[in-house]
Amino acid sequence: MDMAFALYVVVGFAAQLIDGAIGMGYGIIATSVLVASGLPPAVASAAVHVTKIPTGIASGLSHWKFGNVDWPLCRRLILPGIAGGIVGASVIALLPLPIIRPLAALYLGIMGLVVILRALRWNGRDGFGPRRSRPGLIGLLGGLFDSFGGGWGPIVTTSLIVQGNEPRKAVGSANSAEPIIAAVQAAVFTVWLGTATLTTIGGTALAIMAGALIAAPVAAFLVNKLPGRLIAGAVGVTLVAINIPTIISLIGRLL
Repeated sequence: MDMAFALYVVVGFAAQLIDGAIGMGYGIIATSVLVASGLPPAVASAAVHVTKIPTGIASGLSHWKFGNVDWPLCRRLILPGIAGGIVGASVIALLPLPIIRPLAALYLGIMGLVVILRALRWNGRDGFGPRRSRPGLIGLLGGLFDSFGGGWGPIVTTSLIVQGNEPRKAVGSANSAEPIIAAVQAAVFTVWLGTATLTTIGGTALAIMAGALIAAPVAAFLVNKLPGRLIAGAVGVTLVAINIPTIISLIGRLL
């Protein structure tokens, strides 16, 4: 097996294992690796969204098998997520991101801190307390920022947890809705970038997809076994760690 192909298989496996277990990370990790390898952000994001379709379906089925999906909640995420995804994919394909990306990172970093604080106050029975979920708005924002390199999980999973949903249900529901939004975004990217652009990185996308498909059932099993407080804490720490560099860079430019 070619070493580069094997490396991308490992990247896909690690990204999906993290994403399936805590509800975020696949898009951020896979897109970051592709951008680091020299691809333009729009092309990298487009390729990752193509791989999200089969891997997302595998993840959703795995979460369904382990009872991690709140289907009414999942359905309420889809249409707003599609609307946000169409707008977001068009923006990233046509415009630079020097303003949007730092603002998204700032939002996600703050949300991460909120989740950490909530995890510390976990009451052991009702999680964060009464549910105040607004899945329509959450889905819209998730679809919008997801096009910029993996915002669906961080925004949707985190917001659902913050608003009182059980962590494993938040993870499973977000993961189950994601492949539908990803399919729409991939179609929009294809319209703006052209199929020829995406086919040039087909081998890399295939390797990432292969690794992610292997990891999907493992991650769904883990999220069903881990304590809700631990999942919530891991979500918060991951968000803060991922977004700190961008936030620091933004503060540096403002000072």
